[in-house]
Amino acid sequence: MKMDRLESFVNENRHEFDRLEPSDKMWDAISSKLDEQPRQKVRKFGWMKVAAVAAVIVLLPTIWIQLKFSEQSQTAKAGPVDPEVQELMEAEAFYAQEVSGKLVEIQKCYKIYPELKSEIEGDLSELESMYLSLKNDLKENISNKEVIEAMIENNRNRMKLVEDVLEQINC
Repeated sequence: MKMDRLESFVNENRHEFDRLEPSDKMWDAISSKLDEQPRQKVRKFGWMKVAAVAAVIVLLPTIWIQLKFSEQSQTAKAGPVDPEVQELMEAEAFYAQEVSGKLVEIQKCYKIYPELKSEIEGDLSELESMYLSLKNDLKENISNKEVIEAMIENNRNRMKLVEDVLEQINC
């Protein structure tokens, strides 16, 4: 077996390597460190971390409960809601859900009928601006039955628009 260059160099110069050895003092220092137990790291601010976590655990439920009670008290202060306004709120939620569901179906057809997008969104935004105008009128006079009926009719018009479009495109 052939010796490589490093091994042959070490063998030829072994006496030079063995000549220098660490002193007894150095060996004593090394052996004393081997017997020592490793020191624990001193953790600064460890108690502050625990206190911060405890504070968060205590404060989050407190804040949540506070918000719930303030919501309930605001609802209680508002008093009974006018039946017509209640009807408007229910109609608004119903029509919004129905229109958005049908609009999703229409949006699937935009690839086939790209001109639909601008027409539909233009008509819907026009109806939306009318609705917002009616909503402002309602804020001025909350019990105005004509405004409430006009708002419900606006929602019906949105629904009819998306239903007519779906019926016509059949995609």
